[in-house]
Amino acid sequence: MFVGNEIRDAIEEVVRKELHPAEVVSIDVKGDFDHDGDEILRITVVFEAEGGRLNTSKVLGLPRHLREPLAKLQEKRFPILTYMKPDELDGAAA
Repeated sequence: MFVGNEIRDAIEEVVRKELHPAEVVSIDVKGDFDHDGDEILRITVVFEAEGGRLNTSKVLGLPRHLREPLAKLQEKRFPILTYMKPDELDGAAA
């Protein structure tokens, strides 16, 4: 499923801002379907943070912070976020 650059850029801007001071290494955005067959945005955030953990409040608030920028782009798919450290990403590819 296609995800345009405007949508990717909007997601990246919000994720980097909201997860600061954690370093966002990369963000992957793909169109997908959930288990009910509804269209979603599957977002994988690779990060480095002090102690290897993200601030829980920031993580839980990200879908809410993404809602308005995505709506402005007429994007209706719900964002599903996954968080990984770089070493976990290497293991996930295996």
